[in-house]
Amino acid sequence: MSTTQLKLYSKPRGAGDQTSGGRGKLLRATTDLTRVQVLVRETLQNSWDAADLDDWVPAYGVHIYRPNDEARAVLTDSIFAELPPSLSVLEQSLQDPDMHVMEIYDRGTTGLNGPVRASEAVDPESPNNFNAFVFDIGTTKADGASGGTFGFGKTATFEVSHAHSVVYWSVCATSSGELEHRIIACTLHEPYDQDGARYTGAHWWGNPDDSEIVPLRGDAAQELGEALFKTSFGEDETGTSILVIDPEMTDVTDGDLETVAERRPVRCDAEADVLVDEIVEALADNAWPKVVYAGGEYPPMLFKIFRRDEQLEVAAKIRSNYTRYSTSLTEVRKTLKQLEGPTEDSSEFQVLKSPPPIPIKLRPARTFDAPHSAFFGDRLDSVSGYLHLMLTLDSGAGAVSSKGGSVGTAPRNQLCLMRSKAEFVVYYDKIMEIELDGLQWTGVFKPTPECDHHFASSEPPTHDAWTPNTAESEISSYVVRRTLEQVRKKTRDFLEAQQGEIKAANRSVRDVSAALRSFLPVSVFDSVSDPSADRRRGSTSKKKRSGSPEVVVTSVTQGEGYRIEFAVKSSKGSAVAVKATPSARTADGRMNLEDREYQVEWAGQTRGAKNDKTVVYRAGAQGALKLSTTAPIALDLDFRAEAIG
Repeated sequence: MSTTQLKLYSKPRGAGDQTSGGRGKLLRATTDLTRVQVLVRETLQNSWDAADLDDWVPAYGVHIYRPNDEARAVLTDSIFAELPPSLSVLEQSLQDPDMHVMEIYDRGTTGLNGPVRASEAVDPESPNNFNAFVFDIGTTKADGASGGTFGFGKTATFEVSHAHSVVYWSVCATSSGELEHRIIACTLHEPYDQDGARYTGAHWWGNPDDSEIVPLRGDAAQELGEALFKTSFGEDETGTSILVIDPEMTDVTDGDLETVAERRPVRCDAEADVLVDEIVEALADNAWPKVVYAGGEYPPMLFKIFRRDEQLEVAAKIRSNYTRYSTSLTEVRKTLKQLEGPTEDSSEFQVLKSPPPIPIKLRPARTFDAPHSAFFGDRLDSVSGYLHLMLTLDSGAGAVSSKGGSVGTAPRNQLCLMRSKAEFVVYYDKIMEIELDGLQWTGVFKPTPECDHHFASSEPPTHDAWTPNTAESEISSYVVRRTLEQVRKKTRDFLEAQQGEIKAANRSVRDVSAALRSFLPVSVFDSVSDPSADRRRGSTSKKKRSGSPEVVVTSVTQGEGYRIEFAVKSSKGSAVAVKATPSARTADGRMNLEDREYQVEWAGQTRGAKNDKTVVYRAGAQGALKLSTTAPIALDLDFRAEAIG
């Protein structure tokens, strides 16, 4: 198959130029994130910022594989046919028969639209995505609500490539509305001298018939892209695909004195699997909000991650592991009215405390010579964001692997802070060290949409922190600083209050956690799944006489308390007095609750109450009770049934 050969352009060095190698060092110097974490965060943010939300649910995919012979021929004969002597590392990668590539793509996005010439100016209201993404480094997006603000993140793809080389293939709408294929390759390498001239180390391969460096476009670009990439474009589908040449994985081994991490290019399936796991973990940790339904038919974003050509069940695993955080996010979304409709409650954990989202209110000093709108936009109040916190049972669940990829355990005892519109994680904050053995706390903070731009302006190029002193204005600095101060204070107040409640209940944290760890509640749920459990536990701890009345639990539901439904059985047909006796399960055994520590509300076919803890039912009746306690403790429940008359 014959395809168009692209032309090489190597950028000469001029006054004020930054070398290409220096760009990567600048990016690495600002963060503790790994290269793969930065790659996932930045490519995801770019995809989300380009999403065409009116017509599509954006999709993000990653596929690591060894290219076939046809694709390898396209790389060596059409894409990188011209190689300067300075790019020997790229030449070595292309010649290695075990070289892999990493294909990162999005669909349902606008693609790299706008002008294709680096020197062409564009109207502020018109798209300029191609130039900004392919040619510009360090540009700032005008929309402060977008996830990515600086544009340094594009360097992340080169940092993961052993050859520091990528190929871009995009389908976008032109100014006339027609769809157009565009393809161009790029390398960001070290600066070098050649034939008495200095070069930055940046190279592009583009249209051979143009005097400037521009992408190959139209049918020729489509032919080249379809021969090189695994994921093609559907009819009327727009988006961008990035081919990372010779990606590197990190091999972590335990040495005699310390853990050793070695970065090396992927050369086999097992090493590709390691890189896939890194990507899945980074995806879960940083983009879990994108799989949390907001009331629509689909989640905000679709993920398609492949291992050895098999698509992994990533979204479901992330939802399962991050369900505490997603519950808090849903509560904040409700408060901010950012839901499209009702959501399903998929909680798989026991909640001990979950107050409504806390508004963060500011009171700017009068010394600011600025209107209310400079701080809070169109909001009539002075709320800069909302904080939601929860105290739950620590289930101790570990990482989920197998077909879902390696989805690590969600961070414990930390607050997740994210931007309002983009909903990508900025960072996690431990806030304070506190003893809650057997329990865990989690929370989510989001700014209001009107205040989001203040927080965007305080982020470094990698978008993984909010630093008030670096914000673009004194007002933004104030909003971010005072908001974070209040968020930390309110979180500390919440945690200290919960610790105090547990101690006030005269039960140690360890006893409570031991109780919770074994509770669902045992005697109640055992009786539902195993009818013989009712006969074993029955009404008393003594051996029952034949014909004694029984209470058979039929269902248990959890809300603010527990609702237990049951059937009353009596072979003699007599009325039955039913008493519920709750107790706490502790490390030292059962601890009966005092009357003041719990409340019981009876329902069903009752014949009257002997007192508030005992109710009379006729034989064969269906009954129910709602049980709640005054302290966050685990419950076990025994019924005592006594025939009357």
